[in-house]
Amino acid sequence: MKLTLSTVLASLLFTCRVHAVPRPQDVYTPAVLQPRHGDTWVVGERRVVEWDTSSPPQHITNPYGTIKLRKDDYTMDESLAERFSILAGSREIVVPDVAEGDNYQIVLFGDSGNWSQSFRIVKGERR
Repeated sequence: MKLTLSTVLASLLFTCRVHAVPRPQDVYTPAVLQPRHGDTWVVGERRVVEWDTSSPPQHITNPYGTIKLRKDDYTMDESLAERFSILAGSREIVVPDVAEGDNYQIVLFGDSGNWSQSFRIVKGERR
């Protein structure tokens, strides 16, 4: 039997094993604390979205967050904030120019989407 360099290399490739063990990952679903039901936000003003960071898992699947606005059953495409640490606990956003109405919610995306309570958005200086 005649061994060539390519035969030796090929046999070495088949005998190598990978000893990597996947690190466990946990889905983090922090509750959105702010805004609350009954709050009124005004288009163009700066508001702070807050969420609970008191009990994060050890290994978070996605450590970056995105905040979007939801109205009724529709989550809007445009992000209000993105690529921030999901462990920050809050993020300032500017209330977008949307139609006045109730049933708005903030959606906090990280590992999953968590919704705030429903609140109202108005135009102008009314509260």
